[in-house]
Amino acid sequence: MEPVELYKGVLMDHYRRPRNQGWISHADAVGRSNNPLCGDEVEVQVRFNGDTLDQVGFRGHGCALCIASASMMTEIVTGKGRSYALGICTTVQQLFTADQSSGERAWPDLLTALSVVQQLPARWRCASLAWEALENALSQR
Repeated sequence: MEPVELYKGVLMDHYRRPRNQGWISHADAVGRSNNPLCGDEVEVQVRFNGDTLDQVGFRGHGCALCIASASMMTEIVTGKGRSYALGICTTVQQLFTADQSSGERAWPDLLTALSVVQQLPARWRCASLAWEALENALSQR
């Protein structure tokens, strides 16, 4: 199987069976982001245990890419420290806004499936929306 097809399969799995979708009761922080051009909206809730993101959930509506990215995001940052989560939010934003002339981008292993989106600049916002919402939640604390 081609890597691109494998990555698309990972994205579709997260879209069809999103992880951590739903409301977290007693969230310590909530962040929101939307894309008015397509109507995607994501809300991310975080419950902390000290500096650790003990529970991360999302709700909202959007395209397959938006929901898949949000699902992947929750799996990647749950159980990690705040600084790790902020760092990976920054990484995702940079990967989707980097100068195209710089060639191939180095995607962290956990985010490799999202690399298929780099060929679709019009969809970058869809893939980065949940990460922006997480960053907004983390900025509250």
